[in-house]
Amino acid sequence: MKVTLFIFGFLFALPLFAQEIGSGLEKPTVGPTFTNARKSNFSGFVGKSESTIFTVDYLAINRKKQEINLNRFHVGSLELIDSRDLYSVLYEDLYNEPNEIFYQNKLLFLFSDVTGLKDKYNLIYLELFNEYGEKITGRVVDTIATDETYSISESIEKEGFLIAKHSKFDNIFEQSIELTGINNRGETAWNTIIKSPVSLQSLSIESVLYSKETPIYILCDYGFDPSEGSVRENTSELIKSKYVLWAYDPEKNFLKEFDLRLKNKWINGIELAFNADRELIVSGFINETRNQSINGVFSLKISPEMTVITSSYYKYKRSFYEKFVDPKQVDKTKELDDILLHDCIVLKDGSYFLLGEHYYHYTERNYDPRTNITTTTENYNYNSIVVAYFDPNGNHLWSDRIPKFQHTINDYGYYSSFTSMYYENDVYIFFNDTERNNDLGPSDYFDYESLSQNRRFQISYVHIQEDGVKSRGTLVPADNNFMLRAVQCNQIDSDQFYLFGEVGKSGKLFAVKPKSAKK
Repeated sequence: MKVTLFIFGFLFALPLFAQEIGSGLEKPTVGPTFTNARKSNFSGFVGKSESTIFTVDYLAINRKKQEINLNRFHVGSLELIDSRDLYSVLYEDLYNEPNEIFYQNKLLFLFSDVTGLKDKYNLIYLELFNEYGEKITGRVVDTIATDETYSISESIEKEGFLIAKHSKFDNIFEQSIELTGINNRGETAWNTIIKSPVSLQSLSIESVLYSKETPIYILCDYGFDPSEGSVRENTSELIKSKYVLWAYDPEKNFLKEFDLRLKNKWINGIELAFNADRELIVSGFINETRNQSINGVFSLKISPEMTVITSSYYKYKRSFYEKFVDPKQVDKTKELDDILLHDCIVLKDGSYFLLGEHYYHYTERNYDPRTNITTTTENYNYNSIVVAYFDPNGNHLWSDRIPKFQHTINDYGYYSSFTSMYYENDVYIFFNDTERNNDLGPSDYFDYESLSQNRRFQISYVHIQEDGVKSRGTLVPADNNFMLRAVQCNQIDSDQFYLFGEVGKSGKLFAVKPKSAKK
């Protein structure tokens, strides 16, 4: 499991219950409260062994003093066993900053960036630790020029990693990507360079999907030439992405390019995922104005042999906008603004969901002439969730709205947004909401109130199945004062969900199990 090391974060635990809480879920198990000496920064769940759950906190004090705390929790009781700082200065005359950490093959893999003040080349350094946080070995796995950028991806089979690096500057007409494979013992397995099939001015890697059973898929953004397309004077709010998929077979040393383009439409958010047959699903939102908005969805399936199996798109109709917009404005609404694609979740039967979120941020500045002081307020809004469902052939069957209104100021949306987890053909969404909202039905789109500054919150859930949104309600009782740290709660188990909550310097873990999961 990949965990990017965030500057913000912390952990939470669960209390003990054993009853059902509504459609699809048992009541959560809640672990005991633990307290840190100072407020830490929860970065996420790393993985799970038979007896232990691993999480990571990251704290950057300065370039030479940092902490990467590996926290180990007991699987049954959710009690904190111990915490160990994995960070060490690798070279006295250089700086090392952690990049990403994974749990694989009963080992912890910590990738770090090593830099100097005037060096032309930086280093990617890999350290291996055992399950107790004891360092086994470390080495330089690659060098990165100052004009290059890179990404690290874990194989779907959890049998190694892929490093992909490329130039981060424009106006280099022969763009290339260097690929380096790392096995599950931390050794370099292979290295190659693939070049763009056509001349390009710019290239950036959006995402990489790495499996040893299929080609390597790299979603690239070529960007738009400013002279092309719209002639509007203000282009700052226009979509500038031009997506292209590279499919590379390392055994045959063969690269194929798929131009992801729809006639008279613009892609605004795109995700890659595999189904059980290792067919690639490419899906996302579209619009017809090139604004940061959506008015439909698209789907593309590609076989492991690099052939297109199906492709389709669907334009939203009036009935969709009626769930989001006041009746007086429906006829004037052609697209929804500020919807960000969040997840693509593939179910056991090959059908899948797209989940998006209505997010926007704005700044307020107030000047007081008496004191000559300007006050700045940053407003963060994480609102309703868009759910789109596709059958196994990629045909769009329905889309719906899950009302959610989270507004905070000057906190970067620390406790806002949501996390999604799935079991077989059921999807569950978890976020902080108000007690009143949890008493309303899934199709009551306009009676919800805003959760403002996280006051009087509840940790809430929404249950979704293939035929629609089934229920929503309270996951943890109202007397809980630990707020969900949703964004960093990634799924590490196929049939049990782990969440994290915190208040001040204290945290606790919550575990919840689908009713249909094996006991």
